[in-house]
Amino acid sequence: MSHLVKWNGRGEVVIEQICLDSVRIKEKMKEIVDENILNEDLKVKLISFIEEKKQFSFAELAYYHYIAFDGKNDKAIELLASGIELLILSADIFDDIEDKDNLQASWMKLDPSIATNAATALYTLSLQVIGSVSNHPKLLSLTLQYSLQSLQGQHVDLNLTASSESEYIEMIKLKSGSLVTLPSILGVYLATGECNETVEEYSRYLGVVEQIANDHYGLYYPNNNDFKTRHTLAFNYLKNKFNQSSIDLLNFYAQENHMINNLEDLKGKLRESGVIQYLNVIKNLAVENFKESFKKLRLDEQRKNKLLIQLLRGI
Repeated sequence: MSHLVKWNGRGEVVIEQICLDSVRIKEKMKEIVDENILNEDLKVKLISFIEEKKQFSFAELAYYHYIAFDGKNDKAIELLASGIELLILSADIFDDIEDKDNLQASWMKLDPSIATNAATALYTLSLQVIGSVSNHPKLLSLTLQYSLQSLQGQHVDLNLTASSESEYIEMIKLKSGSLVTLPSILGVYLATGECNETVEEYSRYLGVVEQIANDHYGLYYPNNNDFKTRHTLAFNYLKNKFNQSSIDLLNFYAQENHMINNLEDLKGKLRESGVIQYLNVIKNLAVENFKESFKKLRLDEQRKNKLLIQLLRGI
């Protein structure tokens, strides 16, 4: 993290914070692995996993909240952000193994026992890193708290026990919402030494927004295992069979319908079924819930507005 000094035209100096450097975070993650993993084969594999990472949105969440709450230790937030991304990478690997998904990833081309052990090493290393950021044990206990909540949401997902819209949304608040809450809360805690209930509340809604976006994206990739197991909010809508397009799509995702031959046909069926409109409504409701919750945040107005813009970016 660095700072840029500018003049605002009124003779006043304005200090602008430059966004977190994702390249630096990736390099820091590799440094951590290199320094702590002695087994060369495992080290090579973990570094190759890190190389595949393209997004560092969880590091950004921690960083945005740390800065918004007046955090000033560049090295501390960089280390925390790197530890969080190691944890998220381990969660992604576990999730892919459990769902038998994302088959193009390098870890999915390994023996599952090797990949599982590597993910466990990453997870353990992430806890070690996060615990080293601050002398206060609360930072680590918060990490464990939200990780455990997410794992319980994943258990519900794997067991296919969520069958209604409300049950599915509660499941993703646990599974995805907890993972979004984790970096946000840790960023605030590192800056202030305190937890913030409002940040926890609106972060869960952000998790719902992100998951709905993922469900929407997955509709265009019929080999996605979520559709093979028929366990998404989109499938819950389609199974009501409101129209012929819904029935055609159910058969298509079950690989029993060969009438949808290309992406344009698929897009047409999705529009006609109403599922895209439905997902947009659910997503927009979650966005509105997020905004209403965010209004309760007690923060300097300028910092608050900047944080809101950062959190809504890409939604």
